Amino acid sequence: GVQIFIGGESGISTLDECSVVTAPYEVDGLVVGTVGVIGPTRMAYERVIPIVDITAKLLSSALTHG
Repeated sequence: GVQIFIGGESGISTLDECSVVTAPYEVDGLVVGTVGVIGPTRMAYERVIPIVDITAKLLSSALTHG
């Protein structure tokens, strides 16, 4: 599902002042990639999280049934 990394949680020093919201996408049940948003630590998480989630689900569906 959706993962959220705030500031230094990502383990990437250049993203210490940012947040990352990611979600995997799949083809035939196998994870083949990840979509995500990089933004400020004070981003509108309540808006970004569902967008990232639905984008990953739509991409999975398109690639599986494409």
